[in-house]
Amino acid sequence: MLLDEKPSDSLKNAIRTHELEELITVLNVREDLVGELRRMNTALYLSDSEVLVKKVLDQGIAAAFMPTPKEIKEVSEDQLRVAFDGDSVLFSNESERVFQDAGLTGYLQHERNNVEKLMNPGPLCSFLEVLEKLKKKLHDKGLLKNCPIRTFLVTARGAGCDGYRALNSLHSWDLEVDEAFFLGSRPKGPILDIIRPHLFFDDQPRHIQAALEVGAVACHVPNDPKC
Repeated sequence: MLLDEKPSDSLKNAIRTHELEELITVLNVREDLVGELRRMNTALYLSDSEVLVKKVLDQGIAAAFMPTPKEIKEVSEDQLRVAFDGDSVLFSNESERVFQDAGLTGYLQHERNNVEKLMNPGPLCSFLEVLEKLKKKLHDKGLLKNCPIRTFLVTARGAGCDGYRALNSLHSWDLEVDEAFFLGSRPKGPILDIIRPHLFFDDQPRHIQAALEVGAVACHVPNDPKC
């Protein structure tokens, strides 16, 4: 994981204190950024520059814009918790485009018609894959019940055909999440307040704002539904 940030002493000390030197690298690269990310085999790039995030995403590397929250609530010190939105994050924006063009009724009909059709992976799917590989290694070491990594799907999809299609697509990629929340039209803030993830990824600014309001570190994955 790479953080595009000025390497302040406080940030360096925090990474060192939590023994995260092998997981997180802080850099401030402007020339050949994509080349540097590939050289370091980067699984996730976080930056406060939307321009750089879009540039990295265009090259097929998982990335997100990370605004600074005004207040961060206390999170688990024993378990890394990462929450993902579904469409345009773990999955492609195919269904999102249908929703934008045809509304909720058209979207639900599309999901019923394509319930057994697998979705394409989204921009953050590769990062979930990395987390799953780490989890499997930890499980092999006997840390199945008390695994220090836990993943969540927090999506506006419902629990019907659209939710089934999401889980079926993950299973087909040999991926899974520890918990899945199919919220429909309900807000995401309350469930994020309960989960207390260290990172939450979403493509919708309103969900990012809701996460920030409950003190979560919310990372925006830019998405153009027309693409």
